[in-house]
Amino acid sequence: MIARKLGNTSCIRPLLSKRLFHCSSAVSAGHNKWSKIKHDKAKNDALKNAGASKFANQIAVATKLGGPDPNLNVKLASVIEQAQRANISKKVIENAIKRGSGEASSVAGPAAVVVYEGIANGVSFVVEALTDNKARSAANVKAAFTKANGSFAPTLYMFTKRGWIHVDASVDSVFDKAIDLGAQDIEEADAEGTTAYVYTEHADTKKVMEGLKDTVKVLDFGIEYSANEDTAMSDESLSDDARVMHEKLVRALDELDDVTEVYTNLT
Repeated sequence: MIARKLGNTSCIRPLLSKRLFHCSSAVSAGHNKWSKIKHDKAKNDALKNAGASKFANQIAVATKLGGPDPNLNVKLASVIEQAQRANISKKVIENAIKRGSGEASSVAGPAAVVVYEGIANGVSFVVEALTDNKARSAANVKAAFTKANGSFAPTLYMFTKRGWIHVDASVDSVFDKAIDLGAQDIEEADAEGTTAYVYTEHADTKKVMEGLKDTVKVLDFGIEYSANEDTAMSDESLSDDARVMHEKLVRALDELDDVTEVYTNLT
């Protein structure tokens, strides 16, 4: 768990376990949260223009994370809704759910989650993809980096893999339950403090989410690579040209059918 710098917040409580647990305000902490919000918008914009293959991968990943029933899996329900708005066929959606649950694989072979590491314009990237052709995916991701004056390079050591759960509840109301379930960190998700992010060990994400669902509404969840505080960098440090190149690269990666997530160490 990466320690966070805490601002003035009244939500610190006595520890009920031996875990290091921080409760952070939305203003003082969550540098990765705000960058995640910005990227989620870019990702949603990419999905609006996505084809069937892109939606199929997103549906398969959501199924892997939370199961094949959209009534119980809020992430899957959200992606299916977007796919339906984009007129993706019912057959594509059903096959993607089967693929994510392991019931079926593509003609080319079983789908696998792969991770690519790279650096471009001084920014470190971790790119996740779900693919049935690793050579094709690697070539496409590498081409995007090359076009942005970047290259593959080790970066995973700069990130921590963790789970996150977005709940429709304040930090105060969810704090004790989150501790009991083994959460590592919690912070306000908006300036009003009406929703919160709960962070967990990545392997505990589903367990904590299921536990929270008993008392609060889960809005979304997932597993992410969060930039370590000692390797994170401010987007203000980028030159105008570098920022333009960076935004083009993120957009290009998001538009690749196989790519499911793009993470950077920008804050």
